[in-house]
Amino acid sequence: MTNLFGPIKQLGIVVHDMDAALRYWTENMGVGPFFVLNQLDLSELSYKGDPVKLDGSLGRIAFANSGPLQIELIQQLTPARTSYTEFLNAGHEGMHHVGYYVDLDDYDECRRRGLEAGLVVEQEGVLFGPEGKFVYFSTTGHPGTVQEVIAMHDGNRDLFQMVADSAIDWDGADPIRNLN
Repeated sequence: MTNLFGPIKQLGIVVHDMDAALRYWTENMGVGPFFVLNQLDLSELSYKGDPVKLDGSLGRIAFANSGPLQIELIQQLTPARTSYTEFLNAGHEGMHHVGYYVDLDDYDECRRRGLEAGLVVEQEGVLFGPEGKFVYFSTTGHPGTVQEVIAMHDGNRDLFQMVADSAIDWDGADPIRNLN
């Protein structure tokens, strides 16, 4: 699949307790600093083709880098049926997806290639403004192998670069930094 979307750039980890996950990743794994969005507002979200109605924030996400690989922690705080709640309700917690960054101009083509390769859209939405498209392609038989294609644009590219740069010489100080 590397040839389909490029190299893996992100590991998406779904958790029940964001604060416990942040402590574990910073204290035990030595990864950080984490940049936390305590209010995750999506302008669009669908799960298995059905629109997801969100009254407010979906939950919390946090980003940090370990070398060139981004670690994304996700905690859903609403009861809406999504890829995250289905994953947790199936008894899983932990790695949910691998993410690929693609240029915004290439996003639609990559989504089309995924469909032509037989992948099935599980969830998709818009985050970080109208250009912030993402799609999860489901996989069967192995939790934690959903594939996410993330459209890179000026807003998230700058955020992700800041996260990566902050990790380079991180000395353990100020491990959790709130963005909103």
